[in-house]
Amino acid sequence: MHQRLRTLALSLVALATCIAAPVAAGEHDIERTLAIIELRGGTDQNSLTVDYLREVMAAFKEENTGDYILVPGEKIAEKMGRNRDQVPGAVTDERRKALAEAKQKGIAFLDNADATNAIKALQAAESKYRATLAAPGADDGLRKEYLDVLAQLATAYVVAKDRDAAAEVFRVVITTFGLKARITDDNYRPDVVDLFKSVVKEVNQLQKGAVDVASTPIGAHIILGGIDRGATPLMISDLIPGIYTLRLQQGANTSMLHRVKINGGATTKIAIDLPFESHLVLEDKNVGLSYADLEAAKARVQLDATTLGRDLGVNMVCVIGVIGENLVSYVVDVGQNKVERSAIVKVPGVGTSKRAVTRVLTTILGEKTPAGGVAPPPQVVARPWYKNVPAMAVAGGAVVALAVGLAYSSSLSGTNQVVKTQAEKDTILNHRLIAGAGLGVGGALAITSAVLFLLDGGKSGDTAGRVPGLGPDVALPPPLGIAPVTFAAR
Repeated sequence: MHQRLRTLALSLVALATCIAAPVAAGEHDIERTLAIIELRGGTDQNSLTVDYLREVMAAFKEENTGDYILVPGEKIAEKMGRNRDQVPGAVTDERRKALAEAKQKGIAFLDNADATNAIKALQAAESKYRATLAAPGADDGLRKEYLDVLAQLATAYVVAKDRDAAAEVFRVVITTFGLKARITDDNYRPDVVDLFKSVVKEVNQLQKGAVDVASTPIGAHIILGGIDRGATPLMISDLIPGIYTLRLQQGANTSMLHRVKINGGATTKIAIDLPFESHLVLEDKNVGLSYADLEAAKARVQLDATTLGRDLGVNMVCVIGVIGENLVSYVVDVGQNKVERSAIVKVPGVGTSKRAVTRVLTTILGEKTPAGGVAPPPQVVARPWYKNVPAMAVAGGAVVALAVGLAYSSSLSGTNQVVKTQAEKDTILNHRLIAGAGLGVGGALAITSAVLFLLDGGKSGDTAGRVPGLGPDVALPPPLGIAPVTFAAR
């Protein structure tokens, strides 16, 4: 009996410890990672946005005192563009000319036996051709040029004595143009043609693979290798192993162009958020979000920035851009999936406004007190209930006291039977006294903790400045380790 009572009491004490644990957990500092990206009002890049991004980034690096770890732009572009490309809006004569120039640049390096630079240039050309083939207006002429770019890239790898990389390029040729792609001695080196034939033979002997495509929302058309294969969700089988291009189309919305690797005897799964990718911008080393206008941005930026932040693995995403006559900025908390703060500042059509840059910086970091000046008026910042240390301590004591009281009360069940010895009478009396004391003290402490919680009212003594001039007053971010990141506009 006593062993069971002890076990019950220890279990209840452990429960009280778990309840109080969040208090201690908040004492550790939290490092927040931040990605700053471009915001577009339309499909084309705004030169003023580029200027403001440069100014804000420079000011941020100077003013940030460790509240954030800034993710470099090239890292953002590398991660977001690792397996997908931007689909151009249309194939224009200007775009065709740019593609031809990119191709000739790589071939010129190859003609001079500069395999290293040839590979870099031809890889860049291949990426551009691959994306353009998915755009409206792509034709057989572009397909032939793309095949030649792939063959030239494989040749450059052969020259660099990297036959494995060359074979991988030929697997792209096979999945894009089929097993009978025109890689012949008439146009390419004999050793390159022989390698292509060996890859064809190898692929023919492999098991077929499959791709299982899902999308949000469902019902999007799957364009695999330039061919409409049906609507999501859908499993497509009997695919030759290799790398395929895949995108989704639903009405006016199109996803990015994904590179999907199919392995023999296996199923590759891919899930695409179509609304997000229809707004995502990937151009060279630039990553951004594009909307028709400011109202469309307001409706979607929270969801899209949250999805982007999760893909990148960051805590916060700041989206900045000039839309119309305004410099617009949103700070999005990825973990809480909400816009923490935002600012809209009217700016001139030429040059960059230092006032606007300062406003954006204030939106991200909070207002800095001038040297020798007066700090902004203090503002009470809301805190979660478990940050009320006195109330939590009293509540923990209540749980422990009630646990003891209940444990000893349970030991009194069945004691209405006739008691034979004085020792048994003494034991029962002691248990009643302990049970009464435990329940009494526990009840009193429970009432006290409830009063403390009510008097606290969900507020803490932590303070933060107030940002003037942003329309509604905005709570600035609390110092690290004091409270969760809230920044909530009021």
